[in-house]
Amino acid sequence: MADTLADMHVYEAARLCAAAEAVFRAAGCPADEAAAVAEHLAEANLCGHDSHGVIRVLPYVKALRRGFFHAGRTPEVVREAPALAVLDGAMGLGQPLANAATDRACAMAAAAGSATVLLRRAGHVGRLGAYAERAAARGMATVILCNAPRPGGGVIAPWGGIGRRLGASPIAMGMPRPPAPPVVLDFSTSYYAVGKLRVARNRGELLPDPAVIAADGTPTRDPNAYFGPPEGAMIPFGGHKGYALNVFTDLLAGMLSGGGADYRPPGSDEQGGNNLMIVAVAVERAAEPAWLARAIADYAAWVTSAPPLDPARPVVLPGEPEAVTRRRRAAEGVPLDPRTVAQVNEAAALVGLAAPL
Repeated sequence: MADTLADMHVYEAARLCAAAEAVFRAAGCPADEAAAVAEHLAEANLCGHDSHGVIRVLPYVKALRRGFFHAGRTPEVVREAPALAVLDGAMGLGQPLANAATDRACAMAAAAGSATVLLRRAGHVGRLGAYAERAAARGMATVILCNAPRPGGGVIAPWGGIGRRLGASPIAMGMPRPPAPPVVLDFSTSYYAVGKLRVARNRGELLPDPAVIAADGTPTRDPNAYFGPPEGAMIPFGGHKGYALNVFTDLLAGMLSGGGADYRPPGSDEQGGNNLMIVAVAVERAAEPAWLARAIADYAAWVTSAPPLDPARPVVLPGEPEAVTRRRRAAEGVPLDPRTVAQVNEAAALVGLAAPL
């Protein structure tokens, strides 16, 4: 049975952040690293991406305890050119590594006009759009590709197939729009991110659309058909077009970085790591700033002036739904289902802490 609104627990984002930070510090992370990961997770909950919020605390702690993720790692430069760097994260926690890779791409682009940073062997980096936002705050337009090789194994069936062969491979893009918030795209090339299936499973809910192919090839809204047994697979969004984007995310983020794209079985439901390609363009080096600001404002006004199909849901630009949710949850709190709360408390118990939620 799905959790009702009355079943949900509501927390201030600051409390979620403090709880996660305490857990990661107790798990052996340096203070700045624990804070960076916790802030990222709480912010994901705040803007409505619960699949990448504190639901990840327990998988991260388990990955640290089994020695797959490592605390205190910093990225090492393994290849470098004037506008290109390849970094190795040595399976450190993903958010601090991706922050560092994003900052490096921005600094290089500020000097050269544009730059590309490839990051391999990072822990799970979380909500990809956060790095597009981080770069936009520095005046950078970005394209960010991410793949996620084992231990998770394949999660998506290739177009026209049934079995798991591909990762979820998210893509983010960002464009500064001062003084308004940036335009930010952030989506998985699967119909839904695996984390959203976990959230639906935790809440006992059906998916809005038949985004899963059961083991027998039947499309279904049941998230349990994905997890099995026997395990099913997700479908790519947009049919063959989403499938093609997925393949190129593996080639550019996974193969080009040297991190690979190994999705062969046996897979597991354990937390895997990520490889990234971050392409940053210094906006002020590419276009006259005053003209660009006016052009983007006029464009945004024209696009969003389209009459909505549903009067209660006006046309918005990518990233604006997150901004609305962020404001609402900052005022009203972040709702968590009981199973997610229990998982955060389980993570705390694993590192010797009392239940923080």
